[in-house]
Amino acid sequence: MYMRKFLEQKYTLWAILLLAFILRIIPAFSAVSDEKRPIRPDSSGYLEPAKELLASGTYSSTRRPPGYPVFVSAIYAVGGNNSAVVFIQVLISVAVCAVTACTAKEYAGNAAGNLAGLFMALNLTAIANAPLLLTDTFFALFTAITFYLFIRYKKSSRLPWLIGTAAVAAVATLIRPINQLFILPLMVLTAFLPQMRWKKKLIHCAASFVLFLLIITPWMFRNYLAGATFDIDTNTGAMRHQNGAMLLAKVNGTDFESEKAKLLKLEAETFADTEKFPDERTKENWRKAEFRKMVLAHPVTYFCQHFDPLIFMPDAPTLLECFGVTSSDRGTMGVLKKDGIFAAVRHYFGENYLSILLFLIPLLIPVMFLYLAFAGKLIKDLITWKSSYFEILLFLAFAEYYLFLPGSITAPRYQLPALPCLCTLAACAILTFFRKNDKTAGNTEN
Repeated sequence: MYMRKFLEQKYTLWAILLLAFILRIIPAFSAVSDEKRPIRPDSSGYLEPAKELLASGTYSSTRRPPGYPVFVSAIYAVGGNNSAVVFIQVLISVAVCAVTACTAKEYAGNAAGNLAGLFMALNLTAIANAPLLLTDTFFALFTAITFYLFIRYKKSSRLPWLIGTAAVAAVATLIRPINQLFILPLMVLTAFLPQMRWKKKLIHCAASFVLFLLIITPWMFRNYLAGATFDIDTNTGAMRHQNGAMLLAKVNGTDFESEKAKLLKLEAETFADTEKFPDERTKENWRKAEFRKMVLAHPVTYFCQHFDPLIFMPDAPTLLECFGVTSSDRGTMGVLKKDGIFAAVRHYFGENYLSILLFLIPLLIPVMFLYLAFAGKLIKDLITWKSSYFEILLFLAFAEYYLFLPGSITAPRYQLPALPCLCTLAACAILTFFRKNDKTAGNTEN
């Protein structure tokens, strides 16, 4: 009862957002103290096009989509640098907490909204990734807004809310191509809305589908005219030496790093024939064709690799890297996949792993509660699926979609777009538990 009263106070959300800001600004200040800390191997693929946009107003690359480089270039244009990008991403990460709270409030009331916002504010992975010069935090804001707009649509059945959902989802695709297929689960959700007739559902599905395509296809056509494939980017082929290496390591009983090295060596030797591979289109088509061969040779293994619970791991390594305690790119993912989580922890943290884990406990506990509450909610929904089927569909569209598509590359930051949905459902589960306890206590007193 007391917890629910606290969560329903009008100033509670502001306190949560202040907490979220403090938890994110501290590692951000540490990260920018060394210009290398916010940088990852993929960062240059976004920062270089941003610099090119600022210098010449052109975007010659087809390797990455334009959304994040445009965002960074806008900061550069007003005199900002990479540190400014980091601090703005801190604000964006706090905004994700606010949007998550608003979504849960629409879905289940004020208390659920504040509790979901608190889960997001305390999430170790969200805190750790805010300073990184990568797309994840920026992308998470758009997926959170998408979830909010759809919940508004679910309540009203009004087309503008669905149009807004499709538009934001399409813009998010221009930040990270993983969103390219999101229009499909969005249409499925629309089709299963119980309060609308089928004619109206079909009209709404068609309108959202057309708008989604109108936003993403011009950029795909631009890439094709530039000599690339008709895609959002030409980084999809990297799945050959990423997911493909994981697949081969599993099949051959080897390790990720050695398989990746072999695949990259073969790729370099193949592309040395410049007559056969003169441009990005021919190279990307070869990468994708080779990856398809791997998948078709081991379809069951590849499919099973998409259900790896390790994607839920809190991103403690990135947080420590922000503080300069550890460094990235130490082959930990290969150890994780081959020898398991405990071997990976010892490999990454070294002989001081126990003391480091004890230091992280205050941030690991909220994540544990989030996962336990969400798991309980999902189990309950599956048991009562006839009455809870739409909530299951919400989970599949706004959480499992983002957890499934990365496949065997279980980087913790890939869970960020799924967190608004997970936090919302976990908040609902906890409040349901407390309501039942309040009723039990009331009946006992009577």
